Amino acid sequence: MLASASNPAHRRNEMMACVKGLELIAEMRGDCAMFYTITCPSKYHATLMNGKPNPTWDHSTVRKSSDYLVDTFAAFRKAMHKKELRWYGVRVAEPHHDGTVHWHLLCFMRKKHRRAISELLRRFAIREDRAELGNNTGARFKSKLIDPRKGTPASYIAKYVSKNIDGRGLGDTVSKETGKSLRDSAEHVTAWASLHRVQQFRFFGIPGRQAYRELRLFASQATRAMKTSKPGAPVLMDPKLDAVLAAADVGCFATYIMKQGGVLVPRKNYLIHTAYEPTVEPGTYGDHGIRIYGIWSPITGKENKICTHVHTWKMVKKAPANPGAESAAQGDPVAPWTRGNNCPPNQKIRKKEMVIDVAIPEIMTPGEGTGALDVSKQPAKERRAILRRITVEIYNKKKAQGHVESRNYSPLEVLLSNFASSIGIELRESQVNHLLNGKRIRYGDRIYYATHDGALRSMKPENSDVQIRNVWKLLKKHNKVDVGHIIDDPVEHYSNMLKNMDPIAR
Repeated sequence: MLASASNPAHRRNEMMACVKGLELIAEMRGDCAMFYTITCPSKYHATLMNGKPNPTWDHSTVRKSSDYLVDTFAAFRKAMHKKELRWYGVRVAEPHHDGTVHWHLLCFMRKKHRRAISELLRRFAIREDRAELGNNTGARFKSKLIDPRKGTPASYIAKYVSKNIDGRGLGDTVSKETGKSLRDSAEHVTAWASLHRVQQFRFFGIPGRQAYRELRLFASQATRAMKTSKPGAPVLMDPKLDAVLAAADVGCFATYIMKQGGVLVPRKNYLIHTAYEPTVEPGTYGDHGIRIYGIWSPITGKENKICTHVHTWKMVKKAPANPGAESAAQGDPVAPWTRGNNCPPNQKIRKKEMVIDVAIPEIMTPGEGTGALDVSKQPAKERRAILRRITVEIYNKKKAQGHVESRNYSPLEVLLSNFASSIGIELRESQVNHLLNGKRIRYGDRIYYATHDGALRSMKPENSDVQIRNVWKLLKKHNKVDVGHIIDDPVEHYSNMLKNMDPIAR
C-alpha cells in the first residue's frame, strides 16, 4: 500500500504531475485555461452558512447531491459535443459546510471556444430551480480565466488537490466555511468521500491514468528482469509502444499523453490500454468481479496481453505475535509460549475428602496473632491456596455441626464467593451463578468477571457502559430509584415489585 497510489503522498504527487502535464500540453497547443465552480441548488443543502436549518431543504442526501452534479455534467457534455466543442482537464469534488458536494473544474480549451463553453456550462448549472437565484447566479456558478502572469493553472488547482488528500503545503490556512485549518480537515474530507462514495478527482479528455501506472510498474519489473541490459535499451518490440513505456517510466505525463495519441482523442484510438480479467475466487456474495491483469495494445491484439500483477493477494486477519496476548490484556490466564508447560502441577480438589494436593503456607487466623489476616498482601498463588484452606475448614466445621444447607455447592462456587469476600465484595447466590456462566457484573466503577480457577478479574467499563451508568445515577437522584438493587439482582427486584403490587400473589 505504501508504494501504490493509496499512499496519500504518492497520490498527491501523481495528481500534480498529471496537472503539470496538461499545463505543458495546453501551452504547446496554445489553449487557454478556465477555472469553474459549480454548486448544487438550495434544496440539497441541509443548513445555512450560519448553521441554522435551511427551510428549503428537501431532505436530500450527500449522495443525491453528488448524483445531481454528475447528471448535470453528463447533460452538458452531450450538448457540448453536439456543438462540436471540446475541452480537457480535471475536476475536484469537495464538501460544503453541511457536507453537500460542489465541484471545482480546471479546464483547457481553444481560445475561440472559451465563451461558448462557459455560457453553455453556466446555463446547465443554473437551470434547476432557476427562480431562486434571481439576477445573482454566482451562488450556483462561477468562472474565471486564468492569467499566466498571476499564476499557472497548476498553482490554481494545487490547493484543492492538497486539502482533499493530506493537506501538505497548506500551513495554517483556515477554511472560510468552517473556520478550521485546511490541513487538519484533510482527513475528515477523505472520510467524507469514502462514506458517501464520492469520487474526489476525475480527469477527462486524456488517456487513462491506470494505464500510466501499469506501464510504470511494468518498466520497473522489466528493469529487474533484464539486469544486463544497457540503460535506455528498448523493452518492447514495437517502437511506438516502447516510446509510451519510456515516457511513463520517466514520469513525464505530457510526453505520455502525446505518445498515446494526444488529448481529445477517442479512447479506442489510444495505443496502450489497461487489461482486466475476472477474479478466480468469488466474492462475499458469490459473484465474480474483475481485477487488473496488466496492459494490452490494439496493435498486438488482446491475446498478447502483458501481465503486471503476477501475485494474487488475499486480505486476512493479522495474527497476534503471542497467542495469549489478547487474553492477557483482559486479565485472563496467558497461553504458554512453548509446547512444554513448566508451571507447577494444577491444584486439585477431591470432592469426597476435600483434600488439597498442594503445599499451603501456614496462615494466621484472627485469634492466633496480634492482628487480623491481610490476604490482599499475599501473592496471588498463596492467596488462592489460603482461600481454599479456609473454605475447606469452614465447610467441614459446618458439616460437623449440621449447619450445612441441603443444597450442595460446588467447590468453584465456594471459591468464587470467598475470593469476592476477600476483596470486599459480597456476592449473592444468583450473582455467583451469573459469573460462573461466563457473564459479568458491575461493582462500583469496575466490571468483574470470573476465571476458570474461581478468581475475579476486573476491567474498565466501555463508553456505552459509562453512559448507561450515568442514566442510572440520574434515576436515583431525581426519582429515588434503588439503582444498586436493580443492577445487582434485577430478577429479585422485579419479583419484589410484583409482590408489593399484588399482595395476594405472595
